[in-house]
Amino acid sequence: MLNLDSTIDVSQFFKWWGTQLSFLVPPKFREAMARDKSLFIAEIKGSSAKISYINKGEESFLGEFDSNENDGGTLLHRLIESNRQYKDAKVVLRVPAHLTVVQDVFLPAAAADNLAQVMGYELDRYTPFSRDQVYFDFIEIGPVNNGALIHIILILVQKSDLDEMYEQCLSLGMRPFYAKSAELIKVPEAVSSHYNLLPDGLCQKVSKFPLFIMLSSVLLSLTLFAVLLFVPLKVAEDNLNDLKRHVRKVERVALEIEDSKRSIDYLYQETQAIIDKKNAAPPMIDVINTLTQVLKDDTWVSNLRYFNHTLQISGQSGSASSLIGSLEKIHFFSNTRFISPVTKDKRSGLERFKISTEMIQKISDADSETEQ
Repeated sequence: MLNLDSTIDVSQFFKWWGTQLSFLVPPKFREAMARDKSLFIAEIKGSSAKISYINKGEESFLGEFDSNENDGGTLLHRLIESNRQYKDAKVVLRVPAHLTVVQDVFLPAAAADNLAQVMGYELDRYTPFSRDQVYFDFIEIGPVNNGALIHIILILVQKSDLDEMYEQCLSLGMRPFYAKSAELIKVPEAVSSHYNLLPDGLCQKVSKFPLFIMLSSVLLSLTLFAVLLFVPLKVAEDNLNDLKRHVRKVERVALEIEDSKRSIDYLYQETQAIIDKKNAAPPMIDVINTLTQVLKDDTWVSNLRYFNHTLQISGQSGSASSLIGSLEKIHFFSNTRFISPVTKDKRSGLERFKISTEMIQKISDADSETEQ
């Protein structure tokens, strides 16, 4: 079961991750960024100093120089100036193992946020020295006992011994960047083994000018990259916004045209409906004109009634039965029939009739001529 109360050290993961991906970085860049790519190791014994040079993990002995001799520092300076690879090397003061004390210390986990101050107060509990007598530093190994304690390795040297060795380095023209013990301190691979026995006031400070130049170059490169990346995008975005505004204007015009088209189509449909309605039946003047040509002289029409495409004809005729055939000959008359019985008028001797016929189309001039 997962223990949610456990403490996860994310820094260890990033250290491992950086180590695993370091092969992707160009070798020259790794060498330039290395902390200790080249070192001068100064081992002080009495008035003499043994100087060694370490480059890429390989140590070579340069010579032994006496700080009491006037030309000791001069010879060392000439040796360093004669070789360009010595130019950027840092000076490390290596304290003999018999002058240093290395001890495992376990502190409460609550002291993790301020280990240096706590260790300074508790120094006399773990060593025979007080804080004023020694220079010290430590390596933090990590939590133990389920996080209740913190394991550190304490390294210390007496101030009098380190100050004497420091002064002899200065007399040779070499100011140390840091001091370490000659005793090999074994720490886990995931833990940084770097420590410094010299206080900050005695260490040679690294010039920040190259770092400033590098950071300025990186910042300038990022700025140029941002300009080259975002300016075209900004221009493209502005052009796209202009295009969208133009499209919206065109859409408004298109909608207005579409509205006008719908209005025109509506008027056309209404007009066509009126025309169709008008053409659905012939004009009454043409109907009457055709009837006067078709009906014989013995036929009298007393009433004409037109309603819903139906024409009703009432009157008297010498032969009412022949009227059906005569009206059927007219092509725009259809379904012609008597709608009441035919009776004989005693006064006139003619037959009374009432005929209904449907009007289906408009009479044409050609039809009129044919009927004639």
